Amino acid sequence: MSDPQRITRRLLDDVAPWTASGPGLVGRETPVTRLMVWSSTSDTAPVSAVFEPMFYAVARGTKVLTMGANRFELVAGACAASSFGLPYAHELTGAAPGLPYVGISLHLDIDRLTRVMLGMPKGENRWTCAVAAGDLNSTVGDAFARLVGLVNSPDDVAMLAPNYESELYYRLLQSPMGDTLRQIGQRDDRVRQIKAAADWLGANNNAPVVIADLAASAGMSVTSFHRHFKAVTGHSPLAFQRHMRLLEARKLLAAGSANVERVAFEVGYQSPSQFSREYKAMFGNAPVADLRRGGVAGRG
Repeated sequence: MSDPQRITRRLLDDVAPWTASGPGLVGRETPVTRLMVWSSTSDTAPVSAVFEPMFYAVARGTKVLTMGANRFELVAGACAASSFGLPYAHELTGAAPGLPYVGISLHLDIDRLTRVMLGMPKGENRWTCAVAAGDLNSTVGDAFARLVGLVNSPDDVAMLAPNYESELYYRLLQSPMGDTLRQIGQRDDRVRQIKAAADWLGANNNAPVVIADLAASAGMSVTSFHRHFKAVTGHSPLAFQRHMRLLEARKLLAAGSANVERVAFEVGYQSPSQFSREYKAMFGNAPVADLRRGGVAGRG
């Protein structure tokens, strides 16, 4: 039995009490801080969300992640890591009532990850996508399995979880996913400026964007900025902001906003009709339909 298969069987045994038995993606918190178990007994259509700084492993089934030009198909035994929040779409395949999809997520402790990174030999700064995929090999998988195993020993969490989490970060930084995670604490000005631009677009999704100004703030030409931004995020700057606007709009609709037109203006659209077209293209439903039923949110 290969390492990923051995580890996925161990993970499935440990998280069985947190595995849901119904259709639709369900996320459940565990006794381990920031660790969640995601499960579904049926396949799902693509759902848009934000892939926050996170480590994610698939224990059963298949999860497909799409981030602009980048596509990752995570089968059982595969994993992925993200260095900062990115808009993405995800869908599940291969789920069935007797064999539900099971995924496990760990939101990263940025301070802890940075401390681990600073204690390691300095690696070469490389341009790379803010999401990377890998597999649960013996080093990464065993470290993750030790952390996940604490869900059944809640009295041990406070003492052991910080050490197990630091070990996982150490192994991830040594793995091919390390270049992506090093972006979190990387001191390379270019990478920091791309991240700063992405963070600004996410936090100011309703503001008009002048690409030349963003490029200048990053110390790059417009052409260079476009190329590097897309290499890291998978999106052009304007597409990135559009995704973040529409995700915010969906959140507002789910929270019971008064009407679609108000939401369109609130997230930065000047034309409600354009907002409705782009919303439907991204989510498959007109915004008024999500307003009526309270919206549908998803991640995990």
